[in-house]
Amino acid sequence: MRPVSIDPVAGPRSHGSFSQRVAVIVGGGSGIGRAVAEGLARQGANIVVADFDEPRMDRTVEEVLRLGMSEAAIALSTDVRSDSSVRSLARDAVKSMGRVDIVVNAAGVLLQGTLEKISGADWSWMLETNLIGAVRTSTAFLPHMTARGSGHIVNVVSYGGLVPSDPKTMPYDIGHAALATFTASLARQVQGTGVRASIFCPGAKGPRVGQNTRSRGVGRLFRGPDSGPDASRSLEQLAAALIEGLNQPRFLILGDPSEASVFEGRWDHLEAGPVSR
Repeated sequence: MRPVSIDPVAGPRSHGSFSQRVAVIVGGGSGIGRAVAEGLARQGANIVVADFDEPRMDRTVEEVLRLGMSEAAIALSTDVRSDSSVRSLARDAVKSMGRVDIVVNAAGVLLQGTLEKISGADWSWMLETNLIGAVRTSTAFLPHMTARGSGHIVNVVSYGGLVPSDPKTMPYDIGHAALATFTASLARQVQGTGVRASIFCPGAKGPRVGQNTRSRGVGRLFRGPDSGPDASRSLEQLAAALIEGLNQPRFLILGDPSEASVFEGRWDHLEAGPVSR
C-alpha cells in the first residue's frame, strides 16, 4: 500500500459538527464514497480516502483539500481483497491522523447475470470485495475503536441486499445480504463498548455500489454511480443522509427515508441511542 504524499492544510479550518474527527472512506475514489468524503470534509472532518483506483483516489483528496474545511486529507492506496493491504490501511491511517472515528465501507463491484452463466471465479471476485473486503476493513479498525471506547463503522448495503427482487442481480444482492447480516452481528457484538455499527442503504432508486462490472448471459444493465443525469446531486443527497445518520446514530440509515415502512420493526433492537463524541 502506498501513502500518497499530499500535504495537509495547516491550522483549524472548520467548526462543523465533525471538526477534529477522522473519517476513513473505503471506496472514496468515486460514487457514494467520494460524495461522503466531500460531505464530511464540509463538516470539518479530516479525511482518509482508501481506494484501489489511485488516480480517482487522489482526485477526491484534491477536492477535499480544495474545499478548505478540513485540517488534513490523505490518500492510502488499498486493496480490500488483501489482508495485509487492509492491515496497512488501519495502521497508516491511525499513524497519520492520530485516531480514526468513522469508517465508511463503500467499495464494491457489480456482478449480474443468469445463474448458470456465473462461474465460481465470478462469485469469488464479487464476494472478496463486496463482503469480505468490508469484513476485513471493519475488523481491522475495530481494536483501535474499542480501545478508545468510541467509533462508528458504516457498511453500504444495496436495497436489493435487503429486499431482493430481480433474479438477474442475485449474485450482487446475495453479497450485500451477507454484509447486512455481518453488520447486524457486529452491532450486537459492540453494544456497550462505545463503538457503533450501521447499515447505509441508498434505496431502491439509488445507485448500486461499484465501478467494475461483470455481466454474464445478459446485456449491460448497470450504470456506474457517477453516470446519469443528476448523478452529482443524487450522490450529494445520499451523502447528506448518511452523514445525518452519523449525527443521529441508528443501525439502519436510509438514503430514502420514505422507505422506512419497508423495514419497520426489523432491526429495532439494534437502534442506537445518543452519540458519543
